[in-house]
Amino acid sequence: MSQKGHKLSWNQITAAATVTPALVPVEGGELLDEWSGLLENAPSFPAEGEDERRERLEELATATLSLTICGDVEATITVDLPCDVIEERPTIFGAFDGEPEPLAWVIARLESFEPVPLGSTQLTSFSIAIPSHVGPGFYPLDELRQRAHSDEVEWWEVDDFHLSPEAQGGESTYYLDDDAIEGAWVATTGASVAFDLPMASVLSEVRVTGTISWHDPTARPALLGQHTDAG
Repeated sequence: MSQKGHKLSWNQITAAATVTPALVPVEGGELLDEWSGLLENAPSFPAEGEDERRERLEELATATLSLTICGDVEATITVDLPCDVIEERPTIFGAFDGEPEPLAWVIARLESFEPVPLGSTQLTSFSIAIPSHVGPGFYPLDELRQRAHSDEVEWWEVDDFHLSPEAQGGESTYYLDDDAIEGAWVATTGASVAFDLPMASVLSEVRVTGTISWHDPTARPALLGQHTDAG
């Protein structure tokens, strides 16, 4: 079972590791020890080339992202982008004895061929997840986090909620802010996904609201409208 508490994603860890030491909060060297261990044990993945990425995105259906960001960055955009929607479900065996219930996930990720201007930053990749997905409905993320804290469901990380200026992420990438998660939610009707999320990067904090929608019925991911018993 994953350790409870605020956990940094791999991109956040590698980004934070590049910050000037005077700016890195260190308590007894424990944080630096954690970064060091994760850096040593992290898997090495080949970087996706620009041509490979473009070819992959050209094969995806498009969705409309309407997004408003406020806080340290202020902007509103509406843009059509390639969108991939995937589903991750627990194994048929469910939870092991003494372990919390695993969660089903639906993850929608939009990517742009070229960075989209977004106030003082830009958007190249945007991802929203629906943990404990069982079909159309309202998913309060703060309640799901509380259930994870009490071992009712499996602990879940914030990596699949991101807004990244770069294709590979970095210190300017925003992730779901666990420390400000109260009131955060995701909802889906089957034809669209709506969200209200606090997000933070190494450098700043924002609130992100908006929708992902598919106007072409043939392009809508069927799994968004499917009711299941998992969750």
